[in-house]
Amino acid sequence: MGLSRASSCHGFIDVVGMMSGPWDKHKKSVGESTFEFQKKGNDMSKLKELLNSSKFLLGTWSQSASPEMLEIIGYSDFDFTIIDTEHGYFGLETAENLVRTAEAAGIVPIVRVAVNEPHLIMKALDIGAQGVVVPQITSKEEAEKAISSARYYPQGSRGACPCIRAGKHLIGEWERYSTKANQDAVVIILVEGADGMKNIKEIISTDGLDAVMLGPFDLSVALGVGGQLDHPKVTNFMLEVMELCKKHNVHIFIPNFDLELKQAKKAIERWRALGCTNFTVGTDKILFADYMKKFNRFIKED
Repeated sequence: MGLSRASSCHGFIDVVGMMSGPWDKHKKSVGESTFEFQKKGNDMSKLKELLNSSKFLLGTWSQSASPEMLEIIGYSDFDFTIIDTEHGYFGLETAENLVRTAEAAGIVPIVRVAVNEPHLIMKALDIGAQGVVVPQITSKEEAEKAISSARYYPQGSRGACPCIRAGKHLIGEWERYSTKANQDAVVIILVEGADGMKNIKEIISTDGLDAVMLGPFDLSVALGVGGQLDHPKVTNFMLEVMELCKKHNVHIFIPNFDLELKQAKKAIERWRALGCTNFTVGTDKILFADYMKKFNRFIKED
């Protein structure tokens, strides 16, 4: 059969080149190595562009394996959502379809991997996530490992494959694609624990780091003032981190889990006034569960 020529990527390109019909308007000459249809689809540079714009960005976390829930987040005009494979009860097979949903709903998809492992970071980016959140970072060495896993050679060690979803399933011009992928993929490290706080200066200075995520509540616990988010120790530490980020051209994300609207807005405005522009609020499950309980109680009240 003619399709036997598809035993290699070049063979497949030859086969497609001989096809007639709808493919004709998409393909370039056989001597070239890519197709016009590869330009279609999600703009993988959108997250990097948004971060560099210094605009106020607001996102949330997708912890339910629900395309409908993620669509609602997108249609509610959030800027991004973090598809959570660490605390969500699903893996990358489900995350792939949630990335598709995010693209269709016009919201930037980021994936939090379960652990700092190269194959998980590679797959999260392969399925089309525009960035990865890597948890449990406590040292510069761990940050370097995460960054290397997200970058193709020569900048890193990310595994290479020409037929990944992020490359529209058929990458013809590898050098151009890999160079752009290295530029676009955003690595956000979640600095956690007392060791992470102790090593924060070295972590933020890591070459190639795009962003750090630091929770004020976790920070308050590490500083011995658990839950006192307005404590001078917390504020001063955050200001120091923001200065370090500015020095090294690193963005910072701050999560907020307040359920009272006024309290959440007040907290975010406080950090915005100090220079932060990127935030998450709640999670899909938290916001849904809270509203359902409030609505039920309100209706049933005498």
